[in-house]
Amino acid sequence: MIAPMLSRRSLLASMAASAAFGGEELKGGIKLTMPGGNLSDESLRFIAHLGVEWVTAGGPGAPTYTPEGRVVRASGDYSEAPWKEEQLRRLKERVEGFGLKVGNLMLHDFRDAILGRPGADRDIEKVCESIRVAGKVGIPIVEYNWYALRAMGGYYKEPGRGGSLLAAHDYDRSRELPVLPDIGEHSAAQLWERYERFLKAVVPVAERAGVRLAVHPNDPPPPRYRGTEQILGSVDGLRRVCEIVKSPANGITFDTGVTREMGFNVIENIRWFGGRDQINHVHFRNVVMRVPREKYTETFIDAGDNDMLACLRALHSTGYPRLLHPDHVPQLPDDPLSRGGWGYAVGQIKAMMRQL
Repeated sequence: MIAPMLSRRSLLASMAASAAFGGEELKGGIKLTMPGGNLSDESLRFIAHLGVEWVTAGGPGAPTYTPEGRVVRASGDYSEAPWKEEQLRRLKERVEGFGLKVGNLMLHDFRDAILGRPGADRDIEKVCESIRVAGKVGIPIVEYNWYALRAMGGYYKEPGRGGSLLAAHDYDRSRELPVLPDIGEHSAAQLWERYERFLKAVVPVAERAGVRLAVHPNDPPPPRYRGTEQILGSVDGLRRVCEIVKSPANGITFDTGVTREMGFNVIENIRWFGGRDQINHVHFRNVVMRVPREKYTETFIDAGDNDMLACLRALHSTGYPRLLHPDHVPQLPDDPLSRGGWGYAVGQIKAMMRQL
């Protein structure tokens, strides 16, 4: 059953709470952002050419993933956690040199805290210090992931319209993959215990720093991968996160694609999370879902199961004032950087935003 629309009083209360966290500039209407990639001149100029004002980027030491799903540091990034003030100021200044603004940074990895290793306390303190630095520098949103492994083994490519390539996922490709000895097995109970401890330590720091935290759903969202549970591979898991610490500083990246991949009603859940002011970032994309959490195809923004205009209107109705990020665009022929795919997604979103 779809939740009722917010009353005027609750909408105003939500907007007032929004002003307390996440930067003075992230108020008012929804703001379009784009991934900054490696923050090269070419990438930043492309964003500016599209008329997008905000940039989402990986912070120093932001993770990437091996084909097996291990979380590793991006090639050529030798940054050590925690973040340093001068690092983030240089990053901000570079982006602002192209007339753009940094709205969201992806946090560095904190493996020991997730895997329950002896360095967990040290990892949590590094995260706390990075959040303090982000607040001091004026980074409104800090995004992060929480999984022992990313379920990369189920991905493959399939053809789309006009010779495009679409990312697709089939759990049958990864269901029987073996445990990685250096990672081991991790139960849902273990991961939740560690995560609750993490949230209770870092969210108060984020509140004091004026920073909003946004955890991304497990993506892909199969229930189990190489012996590790994927506790944020369902909406129920994401709702549990928001209940552990009920604060606007403790929120999620609401991903319209992953929500549909999980088999859930996207608009109903926009209203649930938005009504609690715990949507702190949005990934805005479309998919064709075949089997919840297992089989789906990521497609063009106008070609999937989601009514994207209805999704945008639902976000607007909750008073959501922060960033909206097109994501996972198809790869077009002879366009290895998918510039055409990004431009198409941005154009579609801009047209929809005119109808709010």
